[in-house]
This record gives sequence, C-alpha cells and structure tokens, in this order.
Amino acid sequence: MNDRLRVQLGPSRWLAATVIVAHAAALAAAVAGLPAPAALLVAAGLLASAIEHVRRALQHSPLAVAGLEFDAGGGVAIAGPATDWSPARLTDAAVPTPWLAVVRLRDALGRRRTALVLPDALAPESFRRLRVWLRWRPAGVMEERGANNPTRS
Repeated sequence: MNDRLRVQLGPSRWLAATVIVAHAAALAAAVAGLPAPAALLVAAGLLASAIEHVRRALQHSPLAVAGLEFDAGGGVAIAGPATDWSPARLTDAAVPTPWLAVVRLRDALGRRRTALVLPDALAPESFRRLRVWLRWRPAGVMEERGANNPTRS
C-alpha cells in the first residue's frame, strides 16, 4: 500500500464562479444598505478581493495552492503554480460534502494557506483519494490545536 498521496490541483472554474457570485451578492447588499460613499469604498474592497480570489481559483496567483502531498508519517508539502514543493503543516482539514474538500495549512514561512478543492480541479480518482485520505488520515498528522476530530485522542 502506498503511504504517500500527491495531487496536482488545476484551475477550478466552479470555484471562480462561486467567488464571483458571492462577491456580487456582497456588493448588492452593500449598495442596498449603505450610503453611497460607504458603498463605493466597500465596492472597491470587494473588487480587489474578487480579483485576488478568482486568480487563486484559476491558479494565476503565486499564493494559490497547486499541489498537495501527504505521507503517513505526518509529512505535508505544498506547491504553488510556479514554485517547487516546500514543507508545510496541516492545521485543519474537512470533507463537508461529496463535492468539496477543505485543507488548511501553514507553509514554511508561517503563512496560512487554504485549499478549497472542488471536483473540477483534479481527476475524479485523485479527488476521491484526497477525500478518503483527509477523512481517514493517520492520527497525529495535524498540528496540535485541539484537533478538529473529537473522536481521536
């Protein structure tokens, strides 16, 4: 049995579309509920946020997570779209639905990184393997924080 899982994430149009819809809804709420000067300020912030998050979803940002590697011994590595693999620490992971996996990490520089993985970002078998690994990962792989799974001791 292979004790290492490596997945390469591609651009996710589903995630990009979701980001755009969410930002548009926030903009509509700001325009409806705020005076014009405040709405304009909020609109500028939402536009900047939408641009960066769409760039990450489409793998055009250096902060995008383009690859994940896990091993049974607790080792984690990440890669950006144009960078080599670097060590990281898994801080949280969840598989809330059959079509979504969430991986939260800290990279070697201590920055928080989050990968929202939708099925269009990788091959179906790789997506299935990632979801299984995250759900049944070896105990002790996550950073100590009162881990997110209360059934583990």
